[in-house]
Amino acid sequence: MISLKKKFNQMNWKVIIIILLLIIISLFATTKIIYDACFKRYDTEEIEIPAELYDMISKRQDVIFFSGDNQLQGYLYSGSAPSEETGLVVIAPGYHASADNYLWQIQSLTEYGWDVFIFDTTGSCESEGASSVGFSQELWDLDAALDYIEMNYDYDNLFLFGHSRGGYAVCGILDSDHSIDAVVSVSGINSAMEAIMEQSSQYVGPIAYSNYPLLWLYQISLFDEKTVNLQAAEVISNSQIPTLIVQGNEDEIVPMEESSIYSHRDEITSEYVEYYICDIPGQNGHKDLMFDSDGTANDVLMQEINEFYYNITIQD
Repeated sequence: MISLKKKFNQMNWKVIIIILLLIIISLFATTKIIYDACFKRYDTEEIEIPAELYDMISKRQDVIFFSGDNQLQGYLYSGSAPSEETGLVVIAPGYHASADNYLWQIQSLTEYGWDVFIFDTTGSCESEGASSVGFSQELWDLDAALDYIEMNYDYDNLFLFGHSRGGYAVCGILDSDHSIDAVVSVSGINSAMEAIMEQSSQYVGPIAYSNYPLLWLYQISLFDEKTVNLQAAEVISNSQIPTLIVQGNEDEIVPMEESSIYSHRDEITSEYVEYYICDIPGQNGHKDLMFDSDGTANDVLMQEINEFYYNITIQD
């Protein structure tokens, strides 16, 4: 009798374990489906180029380089006022943005005298890739872009400019072996996990955090532990590269006091960091802080950025 009861209990435990495993597998599969849907391939409609930018577009150089197995499309723009100190600004675009979304900012940079390199990220627009993979993918794309630049060009100064996901990438790459002279991060997220959790919680509330372990594991399978765990604020703290953090005080996508790099300012110990807050109504959100009311680049912000880069060259 005791033996039968023991066997029955053992069978119950086996059933429970099997049920738990099935639940975990189902949750992991659901996590994968939702995650992959969020980071599916992005192809924007053709952007109408303003007539004022035709000349700049016609003179740009098409560049092809590889990030992993995917061929990425890049563009090199030449500055209009060459000087003894040559500088290249590499722009890392935001999520669901193409290289051409930053044409007005490129114009401002080239008119100041800088050459500009920008690219479409993996799984977007003119670049290859079945999906955009995740926020962390731009770290790998930017690394590949810098490898290409260092092998093919010779500049006195190399500057980085990133927006949103790109703002995270340009700070995250600071612990690499690339020779970077200064970084500007606009509306940058602090980490891939924070950004995903912030977006998920807006739809399903606190329950999103219950799925954190499975989401983390799935990203590990796509990238690696170091990449997934990377936090921009921590990398900045360990760097001596001048960094300008730009943040809008009414940013709804990357909130000023939540998932942004700026929200971690108390943790950043580097003496080489500056902050610039955009607080003018209509120019203090996630994207609109980059533009004036007429749709051209925000002249005040771009002047701040150009002078930030220039001050680095005169200190060298």
